[in-house]
Amino acid sequence: MKTCSLSEAKTSLGRLADEALKGRPTVIARGGKLLILKAYEPPDPDAFDSLIDEGLASEHFEVSDEFWRGVRARGLKIARKLKAR
Repeated sequence: MKTCSLSEAKTSLGRLADEALKGRPTVIARGGKLLILKAYEPPDPDAFDSLIDEGLASEHFEVSDEFWRGVRARGLKIARKLKAR
């Protein structure tokens, strides 16, 4: 797995994104912490609601029900579109 600094990643983000999409992620170091740039596989549309429910039950900052309805609707639309490919 490739490793680089944030400033290096900024100058070659397109290339790093292409590599990530090919299954070769990059670890990016920033301020002593690590980030990973890797391809994202969207969840199965049938499992999407359970992921939203998990987020609702987490100890993160509170957001409105309207916000979650929007996330749920957009996420399901994207997941269904990707599954249809």
